[in-house]
Amino acid sequence: MNDEEYRHQCEVRYILQWRAFDRSQAIKYLSDVRKRRGDAAADRLVNDCKEQWERGNRGEKGDWRG
Repeated sequence: MNDEEYRHQCEVRYILQWRAFDRSQAIKYLSDVRKRRGDAAADRLVNDCKEQWERGNRGEKGDWRG
């Protein structure tokens, strides 16, 4: 795994943690990403968050379910 992929997985885990405790914080963060980094970056995060959430990932350190 390269540095960018690792960074992406860490970011997804943080969003999942926020979602577990305060969904509005996760939604706000994703909205900010969409404004700053564009639709492609936001859509990738949304899709990976959805997939990981459905697989039971709640954002614990190092957790990535493939």
